[in-house]
Amino acid sequence: MNNPLIVAHRGASYAAPENTIPSFELAFKENADFIEGDFWLTKDSEIVCIHDPDTKRVSKKNIKLKVCLSTLVELKKIDVGSWMDDKYKGTTIPTFQEVLKIIPDGKGIYIEIKDDREIFIEKLREILNQFSVPKDKIRIIAFNPNTVRLAKDILPEIKTYWLFSWYFSRKKCLKSLAQRRLMQTLKTLDCDGLDVNAASYIDEKLVKSLRENNLDFCAYDVDKVEDAIRLINLGIDSITTNSPLKMREEIETVIAMEHY
Repeated sequence: MNNPLIVAHRGASYAAPENTIPSFELAFKENADFIEGDFWLTKDSEIVCIHDPDTKRVSKKNIKLKVCLSTLVELKKIDVGSWMDDKYKGTTIPTFQEVLKIIPDGKGIYIEIKDDREIFIEKLREILNQFSVPKDKIRIIAFNPNTVRLAKDILPEIKTYWLFSWYFSRKKCLKSLAQRRLMQTLKTLDCDGLDVNAASYIDEKLVKSLRENNLDFCAYDVDKVEDAIRLINLGIDSITTNSPLKMREEIETVIAMEHY
């Protein structure tokens, strides 16, 4: 078995409020190799870490501010921690710079671009140039194919992956069709890999196609050890999970039992 990177989805989001500094710090304490966060650009051109286009879901008081129409000062007034636990009361939406500052040496970050505007990627490049995070410790991911193309064009030195979700029937004939369409799109993107949700569509045929095209193979929504082991046996490069320590320990236990 290979040893895939363990990526903490929105941090250690099983235990701390997603996309916050406490969640990212906990993920690193749990020995995650990379953290993964979602990013938007504010009205005053600051990159902030939040999944949704507005603040309603992560605000205990259901305060709804649209991120791209709000300033950083306005967004920083929102408590995005106490909805999960009172001990996180006062936690605020972090800026991209605040997230980069807590990345330990040897660790990295998956940057999910939620804001598809070119100005976002230009700002992203500007900030990354101000920090010393090694380029091989950064991944850019996005669902929008045009955003993937643009990110790779503006930041060619950083690995960029296309995010993909399976929304197809489990019938074998449609599975084959889905894989062909997926590969056809990937070949047009000039990106470095695929980051796909864990599903039965992932098989040896798909992985072979990816490798033949020199593409990395990653998966998210991996919170069951049986899914992780199947993906590891297929040669996956990274696994994104909500519980980094639990996932690593469960993988190590299964591997140890198989070698016993």
